[in-house]
Amino acid sequence: MRWELLFADLESRLDAEERADVDAEIAERTRDERAAVVLAGRLAAHAGLPASVVLRGGGRAVGTVADVAGTWVLLDAPDGQAVVPLDAVAAIDGLGHASAPLTEVRRRLSVASALRELAEAGLPVRVETDGGAWRGVIVSVGADHLDLAVDSTMRAVPLGAVVAVRTG
Repeated sequence: MRWELLFADLESRLDAEERADVDAEIAERTRDERAAVVLAGRLAAHAGLPASVVLRGGGRAVGTVADVAGTWVLLDAPDGQAVVPLDAVAAIDGLGHASAPLTEVRRRLSVASALRELAEAGLPVRVETDGGAWRGVIVSVGADHLDLAVDSTMRAVPLGAVVAVRTG
């Protein structure tokens, strides 16, 4: 009987060690997977759901996540849409923990490509920066700036300064 207890105890300890090793491996893999998650992926998993984006400088863009690329998010709001460069995001309220993969094309789409679509559409926009906001029409988008027709003036706005471009 004593041998049976000894073997049962040994088997129990080995099972516990094996469970601890598996738990440690799961925790490590979870950390590694989480470390690879990008903000755009979190937003992509949140498509169709509301989000409140706190902008650099303290402003907000609130709406439903309509589209996402590697460097920007498009929000639908009752009064129009907002293209927000992810570099201009200070925080996002309301995101869950899920993440969705972006296609290679989506990862490479720049803010400039989204703004070129607005320029082609000829829609009136409000371009917001840390230094001010202007209403006008985007005439063209270069590699690092956009040209905004404001009344009778052409204003060049560096893309790095843009915190949001709103339609409506």
